[in-house]
Amino acid sequence: MKFGPVPVEDAAGAVLAHAARLPDGRLRKGIRLTEAEVARLQAAGITEVVVARLEDGDVDEDAAADRVAAALMPAGVRLSVAATGRVNVYAVGRGIVRFDRDRLKAVNKIDEGMTIACVQHNQLVADGDMIATLTVIPYSLPGTVVATVERQAGAGPVLAFHRLTARPFALIQTRVDGMKLSILASTEKVTKQRLNQLGCALVDSRVVAHDEAEVTAAIAAARDHGAEAILICGASAISDRRDVVPAAVLAAGGQVDRVGLPADPGNLLMAAQLDGMPVIGMPGCARAPRLNGFDWVLHLVLAGLPLDEDELADMAIGGLLMEIASRPLPRRMVERRQPDNIAIGGVLLAAGMSRRMGTGNKLLVEIEGVPMVRRAAMAMLEGGIRDLVVVAGHEPDQIAAALDGLAVRIVENPDFAKGQAGSVAAGVTALAETVSGALIGLGDMPFIAPELVAEMISDHGGLGDHEARISFPVFAGRRGNPVLWGRTFFPALSGLAGDIGGRGILAENPAAVNSISWHDDSIQRDIDTDADLTRESAGE
Repeated sequence: MKFGPVPVEDAAGAVLAHAARLPDGRLRKGIRLTEAEVARLQAAGITEVVVARLEDGDVDEDAAADRVAAALMPAGVRLSVAATGRVNVYAVGRGIVRFDRDRLKAVNKIDEGMTIACVQHNQLVADGDMIATLTVIPYSLPGTVVATVERQAGAGPVLAFHRLTARPFALIQTRVDGMKLSILASTEKVTKQRLNQLGCALVDSRVVAHDEAEVTAAIAAARDHGAEAILICGASAISDRRDVVPAAVLAAGGQVDRVGLPADPGNLLMAAQLDGMPVIGMPGCARAPRLNGFDWVLHLVLAGLPLDEDELADMAIGGLLMEIASRPLPRRMVERRQPDNIAIGGVLLAAGMSRRMGTGNKLLVEIEGVPMVRRAAMAMLEGGIRDLVVVAGHEPDQIAAALDGLAVRIVENPDFAKGQAGSVAAGVTALAETVSGALIGLGDMPFIAPELVAEMISDHGGLGDHEARISFPVFAGRRGNPVLWGRTFFPALSGLAGDIGGRGILAENPAAVNSISWHDDSIQRDIDTDADLTRESAGE
């Protein structure tokens, strides 16, 4: 390529190296000058311009960038059309970016006129994120340089993009005497949120004693429950291969690949496997949402990459973690919003006859000046339910009056006396077709908080397969109400009869259950009798 000043009359066909301001506008640098543009320069009194002129064998900057990018970049990414010698590379889907350090360095040393820059090794990126950019700096490259790069590509792409594939996880926590239940509940919640952000579900969660035999049994139970990866959070940090958690993995028939991770926080991590299924002993720092080495290991698992010695040792570079933007997970989980495509409807069961209540309809009894059924409906609406159907049966007019002014739809179950199942079926059938799940609540549980409803919607909506999941709140190891059913179960719910409700469907689908930890017993407190009402009024 020839570069330098030339008389304007000789500039046609050359590339303008410096922008030119003219009375009638501006000619930008990098354009190929035509006869018309040469005439404009002459009319402006400009006699000389700096240009670049391609010689035989030179490849135009855009053509060179396109060829080099096509040769060096992997399949499964998106390349931009070259412009001003630049091609950008974008992720297709969520995944991690990896590169061959030695080959990338070698390519960047072939010619100073061509550069490739990329994000950090193993960086997590979202769909559409730029992961690399290739730039041809001069207006052309010698054809020999482009050919050299293409020969280098014979060894394969210099970058790799590994899409994350969601999988179901199990969480096993161990407990010692005196350990607060709140720590266990918080760990489960943070772990579930961490997995949800990666599109994964926690299909099984259990707490066992900090004992080798109990952990071994829990590993077997987690496999039977459909888990494809197991997380173990010990009451005590793993300090040796002979410790409780590694020993339990070995007793279960697995192998321990590494104890210790060159990342801080996250040192005390165990990488193991059982018949090819990853088993990760969580470091203590994983109980909190702040970024740590455990997050990196999760990315490798979901990318289908082995947790071998070389892979984990390579984490040392950049392993001293700070609050840095290049590792964008998952510090503000509490701010995680419900996905826009999630719409949860609600069904409030309010058809019962209050047979155990003595006299009157218990759903109309006022709690702190508000009818019981209205309190239950308000909690669901304030918690984010978009379409609330209230199923009435006994004294429907009085129920409707108690709900006056609320954004609810009332449907009647003429067969309410035959049991709760008919009311569930009537409510689910009446929901809008656009909802992806249904939160089914009870009119005689007036202490459910809007915060619980919001938490359940958010947690359930974060599951990649939320339409095929059933979410329960749990307190002190016991399930409660309301229950959130994914749309997959609507046909079964709509066909219910009798007084069994959804228990039969639940029993047939144990792997679909998603537990959501809650902090008090409001999820288990209903009002069935006068004694219940008296006790609640007294604050007992």
